[in-house]
Amino acid sequence: MQPPTGRLKLNVDEAFKITADVAGGGGILRDHKGICMLAFAKNYQGVISALDVEARTLRDGFMICCSKGFLDIIVETDSLNLVHVVTGHTPRPWELTCIIQKVAEITQKLKAQIKHVHREANQAAHSLAGHGCTTEHFSFLDSGAGLPHVVKGPYRLDKVGYPTFRP
Repeated sequence: MQPPTGRLKLNVDEAFKITADVAGGGGILRDHKGICMLAFAKNYQGVISALDVEARTLRDGFMICCSKGFLDIIVETDSLNLVHVVTGHTPRPWELTCIIQKVAEITQKLKAQIKHVHREANQAAHSLAGHGCTTEHFSFLDSGAGLPHVVKGPYRLDKVGYPTFRP
């Protein structure tokens, strides 16, 4: 679902494979027409859980939005646990205190609303997170033109409102 006119939507997700010691995060910011304003993917080292990766990805997405002047955003994630921790409905794990505090600090600068969505509504961000697992450097795109091949399909389907399914 697209955000209302004048607002932007940031979808974030993580990919965490503890057995392979690989973690990645990704996010995509879109306008009310579904057009990609920016996207990012990052490999995260030394993480302890999927929630850790999800929180770091949210923090990085917020930081990028602030640096680009995008302050009125709706955030969607398929991590209900993250939503509960960030909104204060669940106590934050002590090991994530610094990251969650940074998220709260940036949230005060933003006019942000965080919402839970089902996995099917977060496929483009999930594909970016998977790409983050395979990249050595922070990958930033300032439009949808350079999206990795694995992200283009989910992005196009989401843009027209057609959910995709993960295996």
